[in-house]
Amino acid sequence: MPLQLSHRSRELEAMAPFRRSPDVHEPQDAVVTGTVPAWLQGDLLRTCPAVFAQGSWQARHWFDGLGQIYAFRIGASAVQFQSRLLDSEAAREIAAGRAQLSSFGTPTGRTPWQRLLQPVQRSTDNTNVNIVQMGDELVALTEGARQLRIDAASLRSLGVRPYARDGLDGCVMGAHPHRDFARGQVVNLATTFGAGGGVVSVYQHDDRERVRRVVGSWQTDRVPYMHSFGLTPSRVVLVAHPFAVRPRSMLWSNRGYIDHFEWRPQDGTRLIVMDRASGKATEHEADAMFVFHTVNAFERGGDTVLDALAYPNATIMDDLRVARMAERLPDLRPRLVRITMRSGRPRADVQALGDAGFEFPSIHYRMSSGSDYRYAWGAADGPQAEGGYASSIVKVDVRSGKSRAFSDGERIYGEPVFVARPGGVDEDDGVLLAVGCSQRTPASALAILDARDMTLRARVDVPAAIPLGFHGSFIRGSEQGGRP
Repeated sequence: MPLQLSHRSRELEAMAPFRRSPDVHEPQDAVVTGTVPAWLQGDLLRTCPAVFAQGSWQARHWFDGLGQIYAFRIGASAVQFQSRLLDSEAAREIAAGRAQLSSFGTPTGRTPWQRLLQPVQRSTDNTNVNIVQMGDELVALTEGARQLRIDAASLRSLGVRPYARDGLDGCVMGAHPHRDFARGQVVNLATTFGAGGGVVSVYQHDDRERVRRVVGSWQTDRVPYMHSFGLTPSRVVLVAHPFAVRPRSMLWSNRGYIDHFEWRPQDGTRLIVMDRASGKATEHEADAMFVFHTVNAFERGGDTVLDALAYPNATIMDDLRVARMAERLPDLRPRLVRITMRSGRPRADVQALGDAGFEFPSIHYRMSSGSDYRYAWGAADGPQAEGGYASSIVKVDVRSGKSRAFSDGERIYGEPVFVARPGGVDEDDGVLLAVGCSQRTPASALAILDARDMTLRARVDVPAAIPLGFHGSFIRGSEQGGRP
């Protein structure tokens, strides 16, 4: 590996928002300024890429940083902080001087003989993207064939979450599963690669079950990178943007997963609407766009509506490479668009919803997921024209396009997690929980914002540098099935 890249990886770990303090294995009291709502009791659990260089190994992409799990534990009289590096096979291999599991954008070190014996790289278990609750279990996720169970009290890894031999062995599972509360089900994507193409399957299982049942499948010769998807009570919506791969190019390769994908804007974007009862899929088309995150999907008469955060192209994927981020932090402010797919019309309508660009979207999920809604929140992070890096938490009224924002001018904030007030009937009756890392000191804070007016209700400071991460969940005390 070139010395310049090694320097860049270690340089990244020294700068906000990628600094990391030592683990805090036992919960420690944090400093609270303001008033935490009395009804807000439970755990905010999050993951993040935290280690970008170890020994001779260097992560080349943000998504390849070795994972860390942390928690803000909000009680009746105090808020405590806890963190632990993820114990994974990937981390153990790297500590031993090997890196032979697949990665997102970092080459593996397999020998020619190993590549010959195993044409397809083994999936990583570096589950640094998301953490959700399935039944009584906490489950850490990445885009791969393995998910890790996490002990709620200690944050230790309890090993791989096993699934039955259900025909999806070795598939790439999505890191953004949906919850169907009415049916008590988890719904997710599974991608299978073959020499002639790929199959994207939609599967579901009950919260506590380990058998994945396929709802329907979509076959394609060029497999798009799909990070998230839309779900309504009767339909699934897939975004097949033109950032895709011919699976045979992955055979015998040591390149990172995403390094096989190509941006082909001439192919446009395909929207696949799948019926959850029959599995039948219909396709619509739109101009080329790149989407990490969908915001929400719903049905309006016979139409299917998908709100998503769209970039004009896939250059953001290169902007998230370590060498690039060490020079300039990325602009994470895609536009919010509404994509309407009408029965019998191959062309989808696409319109912008307001002027606020943001990433890491959040909604009142239990109330609004899969139905017409009004509010979305997210983190708007990007360089300023006059220099420096700006960060704010934004609220968008998707009906009027109007937005408002919170910023303290000092911290870089990630995904805001909406927590509804018990008994509340309004869509924005609750708070947002957003973790921000300081741009000036090795310290971080949890901001508790009023979701209605975006004012700061409380700030929880910890003397620890928490790297900017991706996703997580708030689990109320009454919902923590496996917690002592």
